[in-house]
Amino acid sequence: MLRKRIFAGCAFAAIVLALAACGQVSEPAGSSSEETPAAEAPASDDVLAEAPSAYPFCAEIGRRVPPQQCEDFGRLADDAEAGAAAFNTPDPMKRGARHTLQLAIGFAPTPEQIAERERLASEAAALAARQAEAERLAREREAAEPAPRATEKEAPPEEPAGDPPEPAPPAAPPPPPPTPAETVDPLQGETVEFQPLVGRFMSAELTGAGFNITPLSPPSQEVLQDSVTTWTWDVIAEQGGQRALTLTTVVEGCTAEGQCYPLRSTSRNYAINVTVGWLGKVQDFLTAAPDWLKLITGALVALAALAAAGFGLRNALRGGRES
Repeated sequence: MLRKRIFAGCAFAAIVLALAACGQVSEPAGSSSEETPAAEAPASDDVLAEAPSAYPFCAEIGRRVPPQQCEDFGRLADDAEAGAAAFNTPDPMKRGARHTLQLAIGFAPTPEQIAERERLASEAAALAARQAEAERLAREREAAEPAPRATEKEAPPEEPAGDPPEPAPPAAPPPPPPTPAETVDPLQGETVEFQPLVGRFMSAELTGAGFNITPLSPPSQEVLQDSVTTWTWDVIAEQGGQRALTLTTVVEGCTAEGQCYPLRSTSRNYAINVTVGWLGKVQDFLTAAPDWLKLITGALVALAALAAAGFGLRNALRGGRES
């Protein structure tokens, strides 16, 4: 009996040990199935660098951009230099009248460009002087030649033997490119020149209280060397008195995707006197008059119309009786 109990205890212990061994073997399999997949591993530094929130803050444009773009914007801002600009300001302006205002901007001319412009101007002046002298000599020659005598049969004119043919006049040199002032001069108003900061990409805006301003050109444009870029607005003054127009030019930095950011700006104010005609003054008076005065004015106008109608009816009746 004792042996049976000992044998049963040993068998029970063996079964327990076997079950424990099986649990230890199956545990790694369960743990391996719960491991995080490789796709959910933490992102590398390169992946984080592509996220906008990971970009450093660029103080030049006030937002987060890649470091290389921030360096490019800083360089463009530092490269902005005083250029040449002209703007026409009609003063005074009449209320309700339409005016075309234009801004012309270009890079400041280099000393070489200034010298070339002076050379071309000098050559043009010398050519004009030579042409005027040739015309004067031709008139003197025609005046000195005697008038041909009348004969029965006119002989063909004899060509002078000793006079060589006159050389062809030299070709005129090409005109220099127009300056901003020369571009704006043909327009109405006084041409005002100034020197804003100029860069390759620029925008311009015209604002003013009491004016209806409609842009006629794109706000952002490219400014090229040896050329002039223009911005045009259609302006109508809607209120009389002393007004002001504000012209703002901005040097921009643009990315390859076409996104542009303001870098440097220049603003100028122009005082404008807006005049009002007599009809406009009457309209203003009626608009500003109190309600009771408007009622009296309306009643007087109605009475005048009624009196005119009665006078016409009386004349018509009198004419019918006389006939």
